[in-house]
Amino acid sequence: MTDIRHLQVGVLSGDSDSRNYLSNGFGKKSMSSDISLYGMASNGTILTTILPEAYPKKPVALVLTAHMSDLVVLGASVNGINAEVGEAAILADALNLEGFKAVIGDHATGYDSYLQQMDKVFSKLNVSKWENKMIATGKAIAEVRDELIQKYSHPRGNPEDPLVIEVDHAFPVQGVGSVVLATIVSGTVKKGQKIKIHPEGMIGTVRSIQSNDENVNEAGPGVHVGLAMKGILPKYLNRGTIITAPEEDYVSEIDTLENIKIKAAAFGQKPEVGDRVHVVSGLFSAPATITKWNNSVSLELDRSIPFYDKIRLTVLDLNKKPAILGSYAN
Repeated sequence: MTDIRHLQVGVLSGDSDSRNYLSNGFGKKSMSSDISLYGMASNGTILTTILPEAYPKKPVALVLTAHMSDLVVLGASVNGINAEVGEAAILADALNLEGFKAVIGDHATGYDSYLQQMDKVFSKLNVSKWENKMIATGKAIAEVRDELIQKYSHPRGNPEDPLVIEVDHAFPVQGVGSVVLATIVSGTVKKGQKIKIHPEGMIGTVRSIQSNDENVNEAGPGVHVGLAMKGILPKYLNRGTIITAPEEDYVSEIDTLENIKIKAAAFGQKPEVGDRVHVVSGLFSAPATITKWNNSVSLELDRSIPFYDKIRLTVLDLNKKPAILGSYAN
């Protein structure tokens, strides 16, 4: 293991211009789908920035971004505060995330009223305690980036904890086999070790590990890696697949959630028993039906999902605005 630190920052914004304005100072684009990933190395830290490209059209992209992040930027554009900023704030609060609020874009300086408005509207949310920023120049982007690295470089898990790796992208590479892009949430993965995937239950072997386009022999919590594997076809490595060590039973596969403590979303209407919802568990998503929603929540899932004690889980109603109903973040 090296002493290089790793940090994943999510930009929670429904405005594509603001997202792109910030991300261009946060590294080089490495992957783009409904979420985009940017990477760079700076001051002994490898920084991965995540953007919800498909949001606001697809609220799940916002949730995936938040679930992957060590901390987030709640971004408003110079065009003002809108419903998407509110939905992002509700999600950050439900997940108990850390971060800061910002007005992002050319000529953002002077839009203090937007930040004051956010502080007032979100006064009952954790985000009201976050620091406010104006990001209006390339210099401001660099200053914010350096501040993030100095203040917030800490992984979510421990290298001695059970191995948990959450897959965000997977594809075949000729001559290599199956390759996944994934975040190591806890534990340590090593080149040549046996691994197991959930929910499929298949066993494979790690052929190689890359971090920031460099080959490494092992990687620990907080690192966004590229893993080449043998023994498992790409079609079984969907987004949300969780990779563990074969001998560990920390991750389970469930088709019901019973009496879990969901932090209900602020400002939203309480859902009813029987309502159809969407569950994002880690990065794995599935439709579900509510069977209980009081002090604790129970759900019947349409298909099995991977689940473990410290996973991030969010429940959405994709037919409502805001879509966020609540989150579990132990």
